[in-house]
Amino acid sequence: MTKGNEAFGSDLLEEFWHWAVAHYENVQVREGLLELQECSGLIILEAMFFAWLGHRGQAIGEEDQQRIRAAITPWVEGVVLPLRRQRQAWTDMPSMITNRRHLLGLELEAERVLAQLLIDALPMKEQLNDLATPAVDRNLSQLPELKDVATRRRVVDIFGR
Repeated sequence: MTKGNEAFGSDLLEEFWHWAVAHYENVQVREGLLELQECSGLIILEAMFFAWLGHRGQAIGEEDQQRIRAAITPWVEGVVLPLRRQRQAWTDMPSMITNRRHLLGLELEAERVLAQLLIDALPMKEQLNDLATPAVDRNLSQLPELKDVATRRRVVDIFGR
């Protein structure tokens, strides 16, 4: 993103972040996404980003998905996943409850950086509201973890049409 677009990018980050947090606060959304994360390796924030783009009317293709995945993979594998694994390892350890809370905070910060990486990975367009529903399904179909139509339909339903 060029320097002239920094304010636009910052606004988009805030818009996306608030959208993602609002959806994630819904227990059914959170549980459905966490289940897919566990069973298929879904990167929840990436799926949310694709759905958010679709709701904005921005459709993406395979090249966009590949560009996004290339931009976020080092961060996800090097920071997000190790933090999550350590927090989960401490789940049943009462002596680590304070450290686990710290890790939750670090995970949230890491997710926020991931959101910025997602925003920066694509040229962003102004919001279009026409045909948003087909764009959500199309965008989510680009994720390898959601190639199965039934699984993708579940995720599309989670984010609303």
